[in-house]
Amino acid sequence: MKKIITIAAVAALTVSSLASAESFKSAWENARALQGANGTFEWNGKTYNTMTVEESLASKPANAENAQTIFDAAKAKYKESQEVGFAWRDTKKYLKEAKAAIESGDFQTAMDFAARAHYQARQGVEQAAHADKHWIDAVPPLN
Repeated sequence: MKKIITIAAVAALTVSSLASAESFKSAWENARALQGANGTFEWNGKTYNTMTVEESLASKPANAENAQTIFDAAKAKYKESQEVGFAWRDTKKYLKEAKAAIESGDFQTAMDFAARAHYQARQGVEQAAHADKHWIDAVPPLN
């Protein structure tokens, strides 16, 4: 009987340890799936929101300064994605659209296109990191 109680206690500790070992990314993705863009969740004792970087940037007031800030961030992230060799096809087009919208004074459209460009560039950088980590998965076995 004592052995069963010990096994149950170890199992309970293991389950709680696994639950607390959840990565931030996993916790964010779960909360995002359940709550959408305007949710909040707690991770390691702190509260976070479920907005993406781009949603946060694009939610600021539409004015020349904010549009230029998002455009500059997207352009820098695009350059980073080019340097790692994972730039997406349409990112450059979105940057051109954002620049044209800034020049015409349509700041909300500029922010939307710049946020879209930033998202694609960020995804390209994440793909490069994933490819660097998992390149061996693409190599066929020698059998």
